[in-house]
Amino acid sequence: MTTAQLIGLLVSGMSVGIVLAAPVGPINIEIIRRGLLIGPRAGWLVGLGALTADTIFATLIVSGLTQIADRPALRIPLFVAGALMLGYIGVMSVRQSLSGTIAIRGPAQSNSRAYVTGFLMAALNPLGIVYWLSVGSALVAEAVAKVGPGGSPVLVSGVFVGIFCWVSGLTLLVQFGRRYVNERVMRWITGISGVLLLGFALWFAVQAARAAMAL
Repeated sequence: MTTAQLIGLLVSGMSVGIVLAAPVGPINIEIIRRGLLIGPRAGWLVGLGALTADTIFATLIVSGLTQIADRPALRIPLFVAGALMLGYIGVMSVRQSLSGTIAIRGPAQSNSRAYVTGFLMAALNPLGIVYWLSVGSALVAEAVAKVGPGGSPVLVSGVFVGIFCWVSGLTLLVQFGRRYVNERVMRWITGISGVLLLGFALWFAVQAARAAMAL
C-alpha cells in the first residue's frame, strides 16, 4: 500500500464518518442537550460512547461475522430496547422541562453516566447494524479491491476519525453556545429534545412491531 493510497483511504473514511454522524438523530440531540444542561464534557462523552458501539459493529464486519449481526430476530429486541431507552430519556426530559427552573451545572456523576448512555443509544439502534451490514460492507469490499485486505482497517479507522472529529466539533459549538443559554431557553431546548426523542422511540416501536409481524 502506497502512502497516497493510505491517505486516500483515510480521507475517504473520514468523509463517510462525518456524513454518517452529521444527520440530526437521537445521539446528536442528546449530545447537544447534555452539553448545554450539564457541560460540554458530558455531551462529548455521549458521542464517545456511541463511537465505541460503532467500533464494535465495524469489527463484526471486518472480521466477517456478518451472519451473527444480520438476523431479523436480533433486530426486534434491539428495536424494543431502543424504544424503551429513548422513551425513558424523552419522558425525563419533558418532565424536567415542565418541572420549573432548570439549573445549568455539571455534576461529575452525570458525566460518568454520559458515556454509557451514548453507548447504549448506539448499541440498541438496529439501524447501526443495518448501516454496517450495507454501507460498511460495501466500503470494506471496495478497500479490499483497491489495496488488498490491509485496506479495510485503514478505511474503517478513517470512518471513526471522521465521527470523532464531528463529535468533538459539535461539542465545541455547544460549549460556545452555552454561554448564551439561560434557564428559560434551556427549558425549551430540553422540552423540544424530549419530544424529538419520544418521536424516535415511537418510530423504533413501530419498526419492532413490523419486524415481528414479518417473521
